[in-house]
Amino acid sequence: MAYCIPCCANRRRNRLTPSDILEYHDEHSYPSHGKVLAGVIIALCAFIAAGTYSLVSFWNQCGTDVMNAINTLLAAIGLVATPADAAITIGAVVIGLVSFGLVAAFGTSMLAKKLGSTLIYIGAVFMNLMAWSVPIILFATGALPVGDLSEVLPVLIPGLSTLFLTLIMPRQKVRRAGKLMKMTGQVCLNEKGVFVPLLLAMIFTLVSAVMFAAIVFQLTPMELVIDIASPSPSVSLIVENEWLFLGGLVLYLFVTTFFYNFAYGTSSAMVYIYRRGRDPSLGDGVKSSLGVITGIIALSLMSVIVAIVRMILRIFGREKESAGGAAEGRVASDITGWVWGLINCFTIPAMVAEELGAKDSIKKSVGLVRKNFVDVIIKKTAVRWAFGVLSVTFLLAFAAAGAAIGWWASGGDMVMTLTFVGVFVIFAGIPGTLVLRTFDIVYVTLLYVFIRRKEGEITEKIVIPTSMERELETAYTTAQGSG
Repeated sequence: MAYCIPCCANRRRNRLTPSDILEYHDEHSYPSHGKVLAGVIIALCAFIAAGTYSLVSFWNQCGTDVMNAINTLLAAIGLVATPADAAITIGAVVIGLVSFGLVAAFGTSMLAKKLGSTLIYIGAVFMNLMAWSVPIILFATGALPVGDLSEVLPVLIPGLSTLFLTLIMPRQKVRRAGKLMKMTGQVCLNEKGVFVPLLLAMIFTLVSAVMFAAIVFQLTPMELVIDIASPSPSVSLIVENEWLFLGGLVLYLFVTTFFYNFAYGTSSAMVYIYRRGRDPSLGDGVKSSLGVITGIIALSLMSVIVAIVRMILRIFGREKESAGGAAEGRVASDITGWVWGLINCFTIPAMVAEELGAKDSIKKSVGLVRKNFVDVIIKKTAVRWAFGVLSVTFLLAFAAAGAAIGWWASGGDMVMTLTFVGVFVIFAGIPGTLVLRTFDIVYVTLLYVFIRRKEGEITEKIVIPTSMERELETAYTTAQGSG
């Protein structure tokens, strides 16, 4: 298979940005921010120490009760009978989840590489069927009166908006998105290390969630814990204990957001280096993210502020006495999150690729979104619909694996088989989220490189099968010609 390979002699001549991680990669020398990194490590160690201490204290207080509850639950469903059986069962489930996670990741990557735009169209059909199924069922059963527009319209809005987006999407731009999806699958198959950063970030997020819960349990009054967990938390009760609740919440949100952004930057840097014709390692991605750690910290703080604003909007919406207060708060929160996500579509790829700060990378992202708005909207709708199809495929694969293992382990017992299916489907969300979020990172980075190349910022050739390069060029030219 022929590939377009960059000419290393033109490396510096073709660089049009103040900094480019490609040069750092070629020179084996990345920028570092030792003092900032030391501060992050100290804060992280403090959080882990507080979380570990709180977990130990919680276990000393409630460990026996927790184990008794677990044993009672397992005995009730007949899943295990002895500690040895429990160990064997847990080991089989873990091995099965990991094994089928790897198989499913490979399979979804192959599907993305082979189907491309076909997967997008399948996703559009699937989403329309899902969006219209509820209104059709309600109309057919008579649960929704046809004559009352005020009750009918809210139910029809999801279906109408999905159908509208499906009909107005330019076919040539969808075709281009399909080519980028094919490349996404190819990159994930060729550079399997792009999955590792997000995997580690997800593991840390789960661990930090447990630690945060233990810290809250240790420091927060129980009445506040119960109120926060309720469907309608009280603003006044939270304000009375704001130093406990908000302080812990901000710390938890920052830590998890920072690690996700760091993992995003690491995978994005690996994809960028790969697309520019080099062979990246996981270490190259980590060093690239460390080189812009101050920007990642600033972006994470901004994201935490946005997350808190969204929470406040939802809480005050629930506190309204009007009937639609909760819905208004939810809509305002969703719009705020959507806008923040839209303007930051290319922020992290630009930050790590061009060594920009948070402010400059956001400005760069806003400019790219404005010039390529249709492509971004397609990515946030049609491409995500296609990822949704892959997600369903992922769940079905795990369900089948759980059924096979359950049937084999139980000797054909149907209850045990269904139990295994349920466990595998529930836990499929972890590897499923890992794979699909990685696809999202790879796709956005590929689109970022493609846009910069078309704008003349990248003039050297990029690693891509020549046949796919010609297809993408044709799709781009046709899409530009059709406006």
